[in-house]
Amino acid sequence: MHQEQFIYQQFRLSDDRKTAYFDYRVQHDGQAHDLSEAIIFPVPLLDSPEQLRSLRALHLALGINYYKIFVSPTIRHPYAMTETEAVFWNDIWEHGLGEFLYVNKLPVARLAQFAAQNGQEFAGESVGTTQGVILGIGGGKDSIVAGEMLKSIGLDMAGFVMATGEQLGQTQSVANAMGVDLHAIQRQMDMRLLELQEQPGGYKGHFPISLIFALVGTILAVAHKSAYVAVANEASSSIPRIVGENGAVNHQWSKSFGFEQKLQQFIHGSVDMHVTYFSAIRQLTSIGVAKLFAALSQYFEVFTSDNFVFRIDPAHRPSGRWSLESPKSLSSYLLLAPWLDDTEVQRIFGIDFLNEPSLVGLFLELTGVEGEPPLDCVGTVDELTLSVNLLAQADRYSDTVLMKLAVERGIVHDDSWDDLLQVLLELQHDAALPARLHDKITAYLQEHIAA
Repeated sequence: MHQEQFIYQQFRLSDDRKTAYFDYRVQHDGQAHDLSEAIIFPVPLLDSPEQLRSLRALHLALGINYYKIFVSPTIRHPYAMTETEAVFWNDIWEHGLGEFLYVNKLPVARLAQFAAQNGQEFAGESVGTTQGVILGIGGGKDSIVAGEMLKSIGLDMAGFVMATGEQLGQTQSVANAMGVDLHAIQRQMDMRLLELQEQPGGYKGHFPISLIFALVGTILAVAHKSAYVAVANEASSSIPRIVGENGAVNHQWSKSFGFEQKLQQFIHGSVDMHVTYFSAIRQLTSIGVAKLFAALSQYFEVFTSDNFVFRIDPAHRPSGRWSLESPKSLSSYLLLAPWLDDTEVQRIFGIDFLNEPSLVGLFLELTGVEGEPPLDCVGTVDELTLSVNLLAQADRYSDTVLMKLAVERGIVHDDSWDDLLQVLLELQHDAALPARLHDKITAYLQEHIAA
């Protein structure tokens, strides 16, 4: 009888050093299941200690997706691990799987724990880096605002995207409009995961994909000898929307400021001291991002903030850039509309989201009137309620289904919204910017948010 446990076996590189394989074994109900995930990079990876350490980190992180199938009580892995690292990975497990635990009604005590141990090491000094930046591009307004800012302050920049399967969404079109090279990394999950999670005792649900994105970017930065891995996570992503038995649940935890600080410290201490991971727009709220993006009309017809376009199954992707089913599409519409004229709104979306009766329930959830907030990357209740009221004050879309509903349900009211607008347009205090870039980034954001 096999002991119930999750085992990290090894990571391997192909002969051309472009494909990394990450191997796992799940022992459950007397059976052992071997699983392997492949990540295909556009450039050969280095034969260096820091590159191997970056692959070790990704091996540990990718395992979360397979561990959660049966939530084994024990984890085994071959790597040397310090007490500091064990604390880091236990924190990743607890908070990164917070939504998974909430949805599946599991206590946090169910999770296995990492501990300090001896094992395989990849010791050695890391080589020097350039001052270049690798920017994660998702094809949406956040990474566009970040990219235009990083270009403006004079950084040598390239973009990267991680695709599950072949789907790149709008990222190539956005990179073309931005004028940067795009490095596409292909992720090939072990699809036996889908079968195993349907077995008795199996679970399915969210895992912290932004952690994977960050570490894939770090591997690419090490290979390119770039100094920075930049992402575009704004201030609002740090705010939990739901409280469960295990505490606050934040769908965007692996985009939060707390996570950014932890991962930045982990990379410096356990991967490469010369590579810094950071969010370029952490000082902006979703309202601030919307205002800055509204001035970038060259992107209006190529971007999307609908993450359904990245679905693995092509049959479940929207036919265009936006879908009525995605909470993020309606959220983006509400956030952007006050900063655009009607022609620009139509040019971007092509759908009158505010006149769609099917969105009534979602609209009430997003504005905090009834139901639970959707577990998705959407604006906060304050940000979306403010946006609705800005439209109402300008007497825009007043005859639409959702704006009429907003009046009926008291979402729209006559109180002054100037103070809240001012607060949400101020630069936020939380930021983990590299010292060399802090003043330039802050000055750029202050200038453009005041314009």
